[in-house]
Amino acid sequence: SLHDRYFCFLCFCLAGYAFFGKGFAYVGVPPLLIGEVMLGLGVIVLVRTGCWMVLFCSVPSILLLTLMIWVAIRTVPFLDLYGFDAPRDSVVVLYGMFAFIVIALLIERPERLKWAIGAYAMFAWCYGILAPIILNINVMVGDSFPSWPGSGVPLVYVRLGEAAIHIAGSAVFVLLGFRQVSYVWIGFLFISLIVVTVSRGAMLSCMVPIAIAAIFSGKIKMLTKPLLFGALALVAAYGVNLEIVFPGGRSIGPQQLVNNVESIVGSSNASNLDGTKLWRLQWWNAIERYTIHGPYFWTGKGFGVNLSEDDGFVVGLEGGGPPVRVPHNIHYTMLARSGVPGLTLWILLEVSWFVMLGRAILAARRRRDHEWARILLWIACYGLAIVVDASFDVAIEGPMVGIWYWSIFGFGIAATMISGAPRTLPPADLARA
Repeated sequence: SLHDRYFCFLCFCLAGYAFFGKGFAYVGVPPLLIGEVMLGLGVIVLVRTGCWMVLFCSVPSILLLTLMIWVAIRTVPFLDLYGFDAPRDSVVVLYGMFAFIVIALLIERPERLKWAIGAYAMFAWCYGILAPIILNINVMVGDSFPSWPGSGVPLVYVRLGEAAIHIAGSAVFVLLGFRQVSYVWIGFLFISLIVVTVSRGAMLSCMVPIAIAAIFSGKIKMLTKPLLFGALALVAAYGVNLEIVFPGGRSIGPQQLVNNVESIVGSSNASNLDGTKLWRLQWWNAIERYTIHGPYFWTGKGFGVNLSEDDGFVVGLEGGGPPVRVPHNIHYTMLARSGVPGLTLWILLEVSWFVMLGRAILAARRRRDHEWARILLWIACYGLAIVVDASFDVAIEGPMVGIWYWSIFGFGIAATMISGAPRTLPPADLARA
């Protein structure tokens, strides 16, 4: 059907964002890019499904709709002043429409959920193998690598945090038994995990969801051998002082891993890590002063203003690119732009989604429906990987991660609703790939 074709198109575009990153985001003719095309077609499909009333039957859906209305209120007054920058900044929440689209499509035809998990099985296998190449292709090819016409952006431009999210999702998918892989695949995954240790946020985006999935699924023993091998490799690398230096002063090696951990829990001797941490903390403190303790408590500064310039923390120019517009933390972005009411709605939204999934997992386990329990755990870990990355970097603010996040958000709500009526989709056949 037409709706099936759109669902396949959405999944194809999600894969494009994962494999090509910012390069795929420039497909189209500005300002009508692939993300906006997907959104426009998706709204039409949402209306045609006739399932739009069910979108308001869960607490996360209602909170998301409320937050979208509040963001729209804080965007419209700034359209004349900031032009296209206002809606561009507001998509951090308004892309939430993809959640409603996904919910409607899956409720209309629950078999699509089975198809999506089967398609992800192939995606997980490919991403586990190709992630190290995707992350280093620009370094390997250099200036000869082609760019998307008219943008100057390489065809493949995937940040460490973006890749870490999908590495975590693929690893959890395999860990929970949805895909059988070889030792070669595990070796490539191990290389990917080493590569993302260059970034604190990317490292946590990988490690935290994998650890949680292993603990709550009772498969911690499966990680014993890989952890032992990793520890031995780390000791060997430390013994020979192995280090691969990347542009910007960061490197891959045992010392970088130690520096990352030190920087997260305290202070690090690496000046580049503590330097980026310092300006983030100073910026976040400034946001707290003019919102929680200042004149922007109820409204925030709105959507459209360049927060780095307005707050006096201009960064990013040193790398030859445009200045960073937001404070590298989705929670402080929401506070700065939409005030305390916006931040409150955002936190309630996140908490309600994870609580909803947690309760559904427990319910599935009580009725011994282990297939559904593992599926819901995988979805929760995927969403957690994105939230962790968004707490350290610019993530949900762009389509590469934002559309993924809100699609997973809707996927989780729909899966929870479908799992409550298991007769509509036999769980024993749900995730066989």
